[in-house]
Amino acid sequence: MKNFRTSFLSAFALSFLFFSGYAQETDLHGWHHKDPSEGTPGVGTEKAYELLKDRKASKVIVAILDSGVDTDHEDLKDNIWINEDEIPGNGIDDDNNGYVDDINGWNFLGNSSGTNLDAANLEATRLYRKLAPRFAEVKSKKDVAKSDREDYELFKEVEKTILDELNSAGQEFAQIDGFLIIYRMSDSAATADLGEGYTLEDLQNWEGEDIQLSKQILTGMKQDQNFSEKELEKYHEYLKDKLEYHYNPRFVDRSVLGDDYENTSERYYGNNDVSAPHNDHGTHVSGIVGAVRNNGIGMNGICENVELMILRTVPNGDEFDKDVANAIRYAADNGAQIMNMSFGKGYSPQVEAVYEAIKYAEDKGVLMVHGAGNDAANIDKVANFPNPYYSFQKTPCSTWLSVGASGPTDDNHLVGVFSNYGKKKLDIFAPGVQIYSAKPDNTYEFADGTSMAAPVVTGVAALIKSYFPSITAVQLRELLIESATDYSKSKVLMPDEDHRPNKATKFGKLSNTGGIVNAHNAAKLALTKYSE
Repeated sequence: MKNFRTSFLSAFALSFLFFSGYAQETDLHGWHHKDPSEGTPGVGTEKAYELLKDRKASKVIVAILDSGVDTDHEDLKDNIWINEDEIPGNGIDDDNNGYVDDINGWNFLGNSSGTNLDAANLEATRLYRKLAPRFAEVKSKKDVAKSDREDYELFKEVEKTILDELNSAGQEFAQIDGFLIIYRMSDSAATADLGEGYTLEDLQNWEGEDIQLSKQILTGMKQDQNFSEKELEKYHEYLKDKLEYHYNPRFVDRSVLGDDYENTSERYYGNNDVSAPHNDHGTHVSGIVGAVRNNGIGMNGICENVELMILRTVPNGDEFDKDVANAIRYAADNGAQIMNMSFGKGYSPQVEAVYEAIKYAEDKGVLMVHGAGNDAANIDKVANFPNPYYSFQKTPCSTWLSVGASGPTDDNHLVGVFSNYGKKKLDIFAPGVQIYSAKPDNTYEFADGTSMAAPVVTGVAALIKSYFPSITAVQLRELLIESATDYSKSKVLMPDEDHRPNKATKFGKLSNTGGIVNAHNAAKLALTKYSE
């Protein structure tokens, strides 16, 4: 049993780094708001407001393209966008924008009957299912016509990915499933002997027959801040979803929507339920941007004068290109000045539709902020969608910011252990480790990811836009880059594929700016360049 527990703990520890690179310490609450002059590499939120206190602010509409949001959350509801041109609940498209009763935004993952898509495949699985009828029985590349070989090679690539993932996830799931059974039995025994809420000291003094294994397991759980039952169950559920949905070709994910998925020009499907299942991610992202400030509850968002337009675009699995394209167009058409996109994937079969939507939003003057991903990978070399560098376009999008995640210490651990990077394609870093924000049902949690770093940048952008409403998206992008805190010469540890700090490098080699977004610096620069 000792070997099983040791191997399980090692496997879980590696995987858990995806969820938590740092212990959850109470002094990290709101660290991302601090100013670098205080010794913490935050964005200087409060100093920015102090600098701008004599200026009048206007509302900024920020579109949150994500998993949905708890619009009734105590710390968000006052900042949720309301479509004033739509009459709630009358079943009529009052504003003639093609979407009925879109009061707070739109849900592209539902149907007109109110049924919503929750779990979904990853894009590799969808591609496998699409290509399998053509290539599953093919023995060799030699048996494939030259015109089909690119598709065949893609099929073999995604087939290997699926088989590898199902094998590794299956083994991990079996280990964790077994460990949870033993843990729960141990917990029941300890509760029976020691009472509810037993402490580490109680466990150390626990005596009895055949309790040594239980004592060892429970003591280890109590001692390790990064290894709780809650996080263990979360990872157990994550592996279960991988096996049942993400990498399962037999699970056909989109059928409930009833749309013609291959028709990317189809715009008007879905429903107005923007608070549909699995809205925890979008709620956390929204809180970082625009939780109500200084109301004495929860936490403070970065932008005080914000309206959050909710666009449910991301299921429990990979987003669909068609939905991403339509959500971008909806945001651009309905008044969003900035949009946050904390999602991404490695394949994009309808990439042209997404690009056309990005170009559409660029032409409309919308700043688009995108989380670069959590694979500890170089996005200059590894495919990561969506992005502003498609091979068929002549110039990158001028209103796009790709964001990596930085941590709460300005030492060699400045880079999040999971964060993607790229000297060419990653623009800027932002706090994305142990960020405290809203969760559904009036709760709050820490979370890690470029999913958290992107809304920090979005929040800073919205803050500046609110005080300098005439600034364009291109100017705003340039301002955030120019005013970033310069860490380019700092020595940091690069992330590696196991989400562990690895070899040392200069921070400037991980993005094209070598900087971390800074609201205070941005406000100072804006006062110089854009004061009216």
